Amino acid sequence: MLKSILGLVTPHVPREVSPLALKAAFEAVTWCLDEQLASKSLRSAALDPSAILEMPDFSHSSESIGAWIDQKRDCYRRAVAWINERRSGLLKAAGKETPRSGDFLAKGKFLIYEPEETVEDGAAEAASKGFYDMKDAPPWDTWFLLGNKAIYCYVPEFFISRAQDGIDANPVDCMRWTDWQGVARVE
Repeated sequence: MLKSILGLVTPHVPREVSPLALKAAFEAVTWCLDEQLASKSLRSAALDPSAILEMPDFSHSSESIGAWIDQKRDCYRRAVAWINERRSGLLKAAGKETPRSGDFLAKGKFLIYEPEETVEDGAAEAASKGFYDMKDAPPWDTWFLLGNKAIYCYVPEFFISRAQDGIDANPVDCMRWTDWQGVARVE
C-alpha cells in the first residue's frame, strides 16, 4: 500500500522489498546524491549516530558475551532507525523529492556491512582512503536498513572503487555488494 501511495512502483524492484525498506533506500539515495545535504565523506554531522553507538568495550568481569552482543545489536538497530527518521525529516524540510523508480542503481550500488564480523586492523580504512572507518563501517549517510545482522547501504557511483578497494583489503567477509534481491531477503 505504501508503494502505491508514494508512487514507487518500479519493474526493477522485487515485490518482496518492504515498503519501509524501499522508502528508506530511496531517501538514502536522494541524500547521498545531493551535494548540498551529504558531506563529501558521506559522514554528515546531521546524521552522525556516534552517541547512539557509544558503548563500553566487552569486559569478562561485568557481563556475558551474549548480553554484550545483544546490547551492541540494539545500538545498531537504534542508530539505523534514527538515521532514517532524521534523514527523512531533513529531506522533507529541504523540499527534496525522492526517486520514483529503482533506476538510481545505475548511479550506485547496494552494500552489506556486518558489524559483528569486523576486525579492527585498519586495512579497509587505509585501502579505501577513509571510505570505511577503523571498524570497517561504511559512512553512516549511506545506511538505510538493518536486518540479518547486517546494515544495508547505498554507495554512490563516485565511491564504488574506493569501497571495492576496502572490500579487497579486508581479511574477513564483513562487507560485500548486493542487489534488490538481497534487500528483499531482509528479515
